[in-house]
Amino acid sequence: MRQVYGIVFEPVSGAVVVQDDHGRHNLPGGTPEPEDAGDLVATLHREVYEESQLVLEDWEPVGYQLVSEDGHPSYTQVRYAALLKSADLIGPDPCTGRTYRRVLVSAADASGLLGWGERGAAQLAAAARVAVERWGLVLAPAGTERKELP
Repeated sequence: MRQVYGIVFEPVSGAVVVQDDHGRHNLPGGTPEPEDAGDLVATLHREVYEESQLVLEDWEPVGYQLVSEDGHPSYTQVRYAALLKSADLIGPDPCTGRTYRRVLVSAADASGLLGWGERGAAQLAAAARVAVERWGLVLAPAGTERKELP
């Protein structure tokens, strides 16, 4: 397991938090560290906070994928649906020193923005089902104007 990502839903808008790094988009997440002691949820919490200063209230795994890049060993990414509890003031990622904008987009629009293909779209759809069925959220409709998370 090399990476863990959070599809984090903001409960009021029903939108997903996407990081914007000067036009390059991603979900908050990252690599397990020794202090996580093999606990993927610990990695999820730590990485989502380090990168986007988000505190999670609840979570559920929604999928994984094997990533193969030319000339590199294959690795696995795990993705979780997560419910946002609170957002602290935005700050730099302690690992990279970069500060990412936090943008709210519909789950349907996130798929195209992230460009993660069919498997990514299926995981976003699974996360949207979790948001509706488990947390009772009303999802932001496709085409909703992007807004920054304060």
